[in-house]
Amino acid sequence: METPFDLVRMAAERTPDHPAIVDDRTDRAPTYGELITEIEAVAAGFKARGMKPGDRIATVLPNLYEHCLALLALYRLGAVPALINARLEPVEVAELIRDGEITGAVITANPALADAVAEVLPAGAPLLSVGGGVPGAVDFADCRGDTAGLPPPLKPGEEDLASIFYTSGTTGLPKGVMIPHRNTVSRIVWLSSQAGITYGTHNRTLGLTPLSHAIGFWGNFLITLAYNGTYYVVSQFDPAAAVEQIERHAITFVFTVPTIYFAMTKANNYTPAKMASLRHVLYGGQAILPQLLDQIDAEWGGTVTHIYGTTETMNSLYHADPVGRPATLYPGFYANVRLVRFGADSDDRVAPGEEGELIVDASADTIFTGYLNRPDATAEKLRDGWYYTGDVCRLHDNGEMDLIGRVDDVIRSGGENIHPEEVEAVLQDHPGVAEVSVVGIADDYWVQIVVACVVPAGNGVAAAADLDAHCRASSLANYKRPKGYVFTDTLPKNAANKVLRRVLRESAGDSFEAVG
Repeated sequence: METPFDLVRMAAERTPDHPAIVDDRTDRAPTYGELITEIEAVAAGFKARGMKPGDRIATVLPNLYEHCLALLALYRLGAVPALINARLEPVEVAELIRDGEITGAVITANPALADAVAEVLPAGAPLLSVGGGVPGAVDFADCRGDTAGLPPPLKPGEEDLASIFYTSGTTGLPKGVMIPHRNTVSRIVWLSSQAGITYGTHNRTLGLTPLSHAIGFWGNFLITLAYNGTYYVVSQFDPAAAVEQIERHAITFVFTVPTIYFAMTKANNYTPAKMASLRHVLYGGQAILPQLLDQIDAEWGGTVTHIYGTTETMNSLYHADPVGRPATLYPGFYANVRLVRFGADSDDRVAPGEEGELIVDASADTIFTGYLNRPDATAEKLRDGWYYTGDVCRLHDNGEMDLIGRVDDVIRSGGENIHPEEVEAVLQDHPGVAEVSVVGIADDYWVQIVVACVVPAGNGVAAAADLDAHCRASSLANYKRPKGYVFTDTLPKNAANKVLRRVLRESAGDSFEAVG
């Protein structure tokens, strides 16, 4: 049973002199052999500070070179990294650490974060900070030790806890997703069957997605090192800098959310020629604008693949040629899926042409084991051997399915079910719309009415009447047309950049502009 450290160690034995990681803030570019030496030294430093096998150690860091080192050193030691989104507020981080029974942490050099974390850690627990020491925390740069005292790497059991990742938390505090060691290899090799990623030193990956995200860790970082490629750190996303890095380093592989790609195409230095080295462009995590998909397919090198997955499942559906059908997906390798009627058991499947909730066979080696210290949430989502995703799909005769939206986001108006994503796709085509999120607002007559919350594009002011006319002229069914509009400077989002519809529902109820 290989750990993430084992995969990197084996890669180092194969190509010790090949560049493993390239840091974007310094001139550090260790080879695989040098990387293993550094990991061993950090692991020895962790051990000297009291960390031991089985300890849950939080990392609260952006995509930094030091984050890469810390994670691999924790796996080398046999500890369990708990990767917490660095964009969360200190009070949220502290709550996750307390609830998760975390016994140490590696954080940014933020005094407020250090204070909040130190307050909930056990007395004397190790607390290290990257970017310099702060009161209560030891500088990570000084965390090195004598490797002679390190025991051999542990060989864990299949069901032993390997990692803790966290959900996006759109309806509350993120839940800790427990990942067993049996997931480690399967959470990277599916990229070969679904996306055509082949083993070899030719792989050059730009780390556009945070390491605290499933895509960022397994889908960017670990597959690159396990496959003997080179991982290029992106410590802070800047669209123009990302474009420049792709050209300068001849990047071959990117995998992130469509929002990142959209920003890159709008950068002032963007030209299609700078994207020519790309061989594999993967997107997931949110719907993509059809015009953006058409653009990157036409202007970027390589192939574009749509990936559907969750932190709990890694990958369940995909489409190797999504242009023209961005919502259509197929079951992938490691995935046995069904569409069942809402609120029904796993045997109550929908017929072709009908919508249902996507459920995933939980016996696959990519599936999590449950939510950390949340048996209630685990029982709700893992039932009778199936994981209930909460996502709505429409089944086709040939087994394909269209991803429609979330079960809990469905708007029920006048006896009809309306998915916000369908309405948003139409409104997003209007030149006066920069961002839009659609919600259902309570109504005495209709039960709920559709209300669109719009961020106007540029300096323009989108008028409700213009947007209503745009919807009437589209293929959108009339009953799905918004009955009200709210114009705002920003949409409320969580630390994973996902729109908080529940907040919009609360704020839009009395402030929307009605249309006929």
